[in-house]
Amino acid sequence: MVIQYRRFLFAGILGAVTAVLSLTPLGLIPVPNLSTYATTMHIPAIIGGIVGGPLVGALVGCILAVFTMHLFLGNFLACFVPRLLIGVVAFYVWKLLGKRDFGVVVASLAGTATNTVGVLGLMVLMGYFRFVQVVPVFLLNGTLELLLSALVVLPIVRVLRKVVRLDFDSRH
Repeated sequence: MVIQYRRFLFAGILGAVTAVLSLTPLGLIPVPNLSTYATTMHIPAIIGGIVGGPLVGALVGCILAVFTMHLFLGNFLACFVPRLLIGVVAFYVWKLLGKRDFGVVVASLAGTATNTVGVLGLMVLMGYFRFVQVVPVFLLNGTLELLLSALVVLPIVRVLRKVVRLDFDSRH
């Protein structure tokens, strides 16, 4: 699949937003548990997937993984695999549900769940944490991240779908 210039530019812009979120306190919300933070850094990957398609979502997710690698004790799989899938999952859920507001909200929830469940699940499977340690993280962080994602993604996608022309709908 050849990525179009506009999509590549769009991925770069969302990647820059991801970098800003990763390098400032805007991307991490303090919470009192094992992880110490809930994240908003995955939201540009969700937006990229819904507005730009699965490849844009994966590129933005890759940028997120690069900027958060230091948080994962050098664990490549737990860092990259879920992050690459955030926008891809969001795109296909959105496409499956009919490309309406409801689909955007459910896609944002699916992208967020992909990140949270993917990262925590892989960290448990690889022995970094025990399951009982990640349950409170999932319940607190996951709930907060799901809520934020649903509230933030929908209005941004509404605006971007009107102003960003990627000739996307005719290709997928």
